[in-house]
Amino acid sequence: MIRVARFVAAFILLALAGCEAQGANPRRSTDASPTGSPAASSSPVASPSPEPAPSSTEIAVDPAPASAPGVLRVGQAGTQLATAPRGGPAGRLRAGVMVPFSAVDNGWARITTPCELTKWMPVDSGVRVVRPAVVLDPGHGGDEAGATGPTGLAEKEVNLDVATRAAAMLNARGIPALLTRTSDYRASLPFRVALADASGTDLMISVHHNADPDGPLDKPGSETYYQFRSPGSKRLAGLVYEEVLRDLSKLPVGWVGDTDAGAKWRLNTSGGDYYGILRRSGEKGVTTVLAELAFVSNPAEEAILRQNDVRQLEAEGIARAVERYRSTKDPGSGFTTPYPRTAPAGPGGGTRGCVDPT
Repeated sequence: MIRVARFVAAFILLALAGCEAQGANPRRSTDASPTGSPAASSSPVASPSPEPAPSSTEIAVDPAPASAPGVLRVGQAGTQLATAPRGGPAGRLRAGVMVPFSAVDNGWARITTPCELTKWMPVDSGVRVVRPAVVLDPGHGGDEAGATGPTGLAEKEVNLDVATRAAAMLNARGIPALLTRTSDYRASLPFRVALADASGTDLMISVHHNADPDGPLDKPGSETYYQFRSPGSKRLAGLVYEEVLRDLSKLPVGWVGDTDAGAKWRLNTSGGDYYGILRRSGEKGVTTVLAELAFVSNPAEEAILRQNDVRQLEAEGIARAVERYRSTKDPGSGFTTPYPRTAPAGPGGGTRGCVDPT
């Protein structure tokens, strides 16, 4: 529910799914050079085969050759995978999947799959996307549904739709936005962070919808969690909260929420950020916010979350918050001191039972 010498470190983390990451590193101002295996080379990626130009609502393709690291979008025919450059078949990935790559060897890119497997794919079976201004992360996916509404609306579905709408708006406005998950499949937390890190972004918003409120509220129970030691994350959380609250408050709904609804933090027993997406991205220098936009577990909110216009409202709020974060010094609002929480967050985000999208 809530539920890239440096790039190597990211992939070590990927191999240790579920382990706690150690130490923070400052965010690079330019893409770092890759460190690969002896068989790998940091030679430029060959120019990809021509693809239809993306619509104005899709993140643009980088037409120039570029060195690793970066992010590839799998092309319309999907792609074969191999365990080594020009090696035998080792599975496939479906069209549209975004994957981080860390090295290139004679037209093959070393990638990490959504289930954290290290594979190689032909560079010309995908396209490199431009460096995004923001990464939007639709929470959950695949057999991890997240919260479920009383009549069966799955959080994962709403998260993906809202994040996709927000990314389309931002791309149409000239603010490149990238999705960590482009359809309904599993993607581990380390994968999501590795993709954001490889993309070169400095901003990420993880989109969620909530469950288990404290009770009724006279306003939307939207809440945003920020990285405790990041002023930028706090400001972004305040802006997302402010914008989403503004739009949802126009709706005549019996709202629910927690008594400390707003922009806040949660720490673990070691004093670090509790939520893995915030902690791991912070260690990579990516300013990140986790947004719980509404309560899908509330019958009244589940009903409106089935409506396209309401999902559009949430997406517009996210897009406006990103625009304001990048173009103004607005501080945001809704900051609150959270009450102590001891209940663990919902399960998921690892690789146990994970199946890559084929």
